[in-house]
Amino acid sequence: MAGLKRFKYTDKDHAAIVADCIERIKQVYGEAYWNDFEEDNAGVMLIEAFAYIADLLLFYLDRQANESYLPTAQERQNLINICKLVGYVPKNAVSAQAEIKISIDEPHASDITLPAKSQISTNAGLIFEISGDAVIKAGELFATVNALEGETYTDNTGVSDGNKYQEFYIGRSGIVEIQEVLINNEAWEYVDSFVEYSESDKIYSAEIDAWQRGKISFGDGKNGAVPEKNARIYVTYRVGGGIRGNVAPNTITSVRDVAKDADGNTIPVKITNEDWASGGSEPESINHIKLYAPRYFKTQDRCVTQDDYETFAIYYGGIAKAKAVVRERSGEANIIRIYVLSYGQKSSSVAVPNETLKNNLLEYLENYKMLTDWIEIENGTWKAVDFSGEITILDGFNAADILEKINAALNSLMDIDSREMGEALRISDVYAIIDNIEGVDYVELVTPSETVNAESNELLTLGSVNFTIKTVNNGSSGKNI
Repeated sequence: MAGLKRFKYTDKDHAAIVADCIERIKQVYGEAYWNDFEEDNAGVMLIEAFAYIADLLLFYLDRQANESYLPTAQERQNLINICKLVGYVPKNAVSAQAEIKISIDEPHASDITLPAKSQISTNAGLIFEISGDAVIKAGELFATVNALEGETYTDNTGVSDGNKYQEFYIGRSGIVEIQEVLINNEAWEYVDSFVEYSESDKIYSAEIDAWQRGKISFGDGKNGAVPEKNARIYVTYRVGGGIRGNVAPNTITSVRDVAKDADGNTIPVKITNEDWASGGSEPESINHIKLYAPRYFKTQDRCVTQDDYETFAIYYGGIAKAKAVVRERSGEANIIRIYVLSYGQKSSSVAVPNETLKNNLLEYLENYKMLTDWIEIENGTWKAVDFSGEITILDGFNAADILEKINAALNSLMDIDSREMGEALRISDVYAIIDNIEGVDYVELVTPSETVNAESNELLTLGSVNFTIKTVNNGSSGKNI
């Protein structure tokens, strides 16, 4: 329409808002009424105060728009909510698993039992719980049992008011798993969604949020039963998880509970983990969620392609990297070999998974595989890539700052969450990320001297970083740690 001014939607910063306000005032009132737009004018002060508030509001509006989409969201809880739309549940921290050997010095006349959920620990006090009863048979000297890092708690989370859509929050944080919900001492069943259930089904839904706090939800009396009024609700859950649980062999040596024989006598036992604990991992990173949520949706809850097997192996939890290879095709079955690596003790490190983790993964994949597929789980390998050379920086830049930025850039390039097994490292990528650092004039790499290739079951990781720094004008000025 005539007379309407086209609005500049991209001019949303403070200075642009001030300029638009002044221009609008001039158009409406004319310079005869207000012509002093110097910064010390009281009216300009009010305009700038308004522009500050508008700039802030527009910033938050932009952030809200970004948080509505998977590729642009940055807040973990928003990503969790978005992923519900495609049935993907971002992984929380995962507890490490260990195989524990429980032994006695001399054979006993009756069975000796260390009951399930008994706590054992490392010398540093990191707690594990055994998964089932550990029984040393009469006349034998040892037994083996699986253990999970973390502690189990049972809390009374509240009392039902008899209304529909009830929600109860668990007060403790750091939750990795919600195991059981009891209402008036009766176990209710966990479900992902209430949609397909009736008013008589005793079901609940559970969610662990971005801060690892737990929430329990119930139905509306039409899709899922409503807990009766004044019913007490007890929740059993586990707290722990993370790479801290990937402890070295022979470090889990303390027993916090007691073992007893058939007569109830306390029997002293020794424990140890003869292999590494493995499978412990931190909560899934934001970048990893954005990468794997679409991949998981594409699987449609079944393993058909090699990508499907890799995605489900990662989704299981505790597996850092997976590579599926069709080893053999025959008239009866396809043999799918999956190479896997677990997370190591340090951030961005990998390790060989123990047999317990691999067996549990195999059992999990059996639920999704094609009927004619035969699955084998094997250890992957990794190769550390060392970086060294000479970097010339421009005059006026600090060598220590440049080295810090180089280390950060290489850590990002070799981050295990962003690299795949079998993926080569192009030397041009190394030159590019270093050349793009402000203050770097040019770089001469000694190692790697060419593109580094990887086997299909091999992951390239970050090795040592050792660069000599010199300035354009006055020669050497620093060396990397």
